[in-house]
Amino acid sequence: MATALTRLDSRLEAAFGDTIPALYAAEARADAATARTLKAHRDLVKAESDVAFQRVRLLIVADRQQRVDDAHLDAIDEQLERLEDAADLRDEREGELAQLLQVREAVAQAMRTRTDAAPDPLTAAARAAVQEVLRRRH
Repeated sequence: MATALTRLDSRLEAAFGDTIPALYAAEARADAATARTLKAHRDLVKAESDVAFQRVRLLIVADRQQRVDDAHLDAIDEQLERLEDAADLRDEREGELAQLLQVREAVAQAMRTRTDAAPDPLTAAARAAVQEVLRRRH
């Protein structure tokens, strides 16, 4: 099993009923809503990567074998700001993808409800025909 790229990967796969690699492989044939969702996922993956990169840079800056002075503390502070900006962008991208998935899930739920609630016209017609035959016999 592939490592999850984002916290929403399993939700994305459930909403579309396919794996992320398969969705990307079929992206050229995807409808506009699916393409928009995959782009949002790609943007989130990029933002997640940037958060990881900025976090590693913070660890490197903080771990420097040097005297802790104002310059060192300023470098740590600057890197913390970069990490915070990256995390803010990641959260924004995650929210965008979550919204698109919510719409997709709501449509799927409405379709399931509609399919479950609507009687099958052939079944209703067959039932009516059977009742008519039984009524004529008696």
